[in-house]
Amino acid sequence: MSGDYHPGRDASPPVRIFGIPALAWLVFALWFKWPSVKMFLFCTGLILFYAVLAHFGFTVTVLSQRIFHLLRGKRLTGRPWWYRKFFE
Repeated sequence: MSGDYHPGRDASPPVRIFGIPALAWLVFALWFKWPSVKMFLFCTGLILFYAVLAHFGFTVTVLSQRIFHLLRGKRLTGRPWWYRKFFE
């Protein structure tokens, strides 16, 4: 089984700038829409918040997966709700 791994699978890791995902930097698009010092500080603070979260291992993907897990609940089945309601 160990021969199945190919190093080409790691050829394109996610793009990161200073350890922050590239999509998070799009927050500065808000600053271009409303250019002010307050908005620049807000965008910079949000990027720093992302950086601190990424440093501790909580990326945006991990946080969204945890939120979805909380919303979904603990019970996961492969059956639709109507099958569970009427036949189980």
